[in-house]
Amino acid sequence: MKGLLSIGAFSQACRLSVRTLRRYDADELLVPALVDPVTGRRYYSPAQLGEARLIRLLRDLEVPLAEVRSLLGEHDPGTVRQALAAHRARLADQLAHQQVVLGELDVLLGDTDPVTRSEVARRRLPEQLVVSTRAVTPLAGLPAAFGAALGRLERLLHEQLGRRTGPTLAIYNGEGFDPDAVDVEVAVPVAGWIRAAEGVNVRVLPAVDALTTVHAGPYDRIGTAYQTLAAWAAEHGCDLGAQPREVYLVGPDRAGPEGLRTEVVWPLADAVPQPVLRF
Repeated sequence: MKGLLSIGAFSQACRLSVRTLRRYDADELLVPALVDPVTGRRYYSPAQLGEARLIRLLRDLEVPLAEVRSLLGEHDPGTVRQALAAHRARLADQLAHQQVVLGELDVLLGDTDPVTRSEVARRRLPEQLVVSTRAVTPLAGLPAAFGAALGRLERLLHEQLGRRTGPTLAIYNGEGFDPDAVDVEVAVPVAGWIRAAEGVNVRVLPAVDALTTVHAGPYDRIGTAYQTLAAWAAEHGCDLGAQPREVYLVGPDRAGPEGLRTEVVWPLADAVPQPVLRF
């Protein structure tokens, strides 16, 4: 087998295990240069070391096997760079999600009695005229979707000389919470005559009875506030309704993560349905 490397030597050189090399052979991802017809032993060409290294690096980055296969046959460096950029964006989204999870774990492990963390109030919220727009997005994409929606509303107010009367709020729709498809309505309270536009509603949020609490700190820990309200409701025999809201009393434009203040508002089950009024 002159000029070829045994599978053991090839494994040592490319830093892929023999077991992995056999699997890549079975998947036709990295096929040996020669298989001895008598012994079945696999032999590789030194020229395959570069390909093996590329596979190892891509798999270390958790690039899916289907994409690795397509990149191996791609000879345009620009196309490969574009694929890696797309994968880099996916990894950034995964990292952001993992940081949210770690933040929630920090809070959970650091506080054994979240119900007593913040005060809960039961109160009647007055009706409110708002301009709003709705989006459905994976949880990882929520900050970008929220920012785009708020920008649309602020442009409309600027064009129509509308006057904001309170902090921005988000209304979460749906029977439960789906991290793959968060249904959020971003709203800004306004005064005066505002005309609806494409993708933007003008409506009145009716007066509603709700439980409220104020969350202090980053948004990735806001789940604690919902837990607080749910536990309080169960203890006091309250039935929680749909469409909880978050009112951004102090947003990132005014404070850093620890200085954020968000009022979480959870309507009770007998809350009045919210009609849409167009002007």
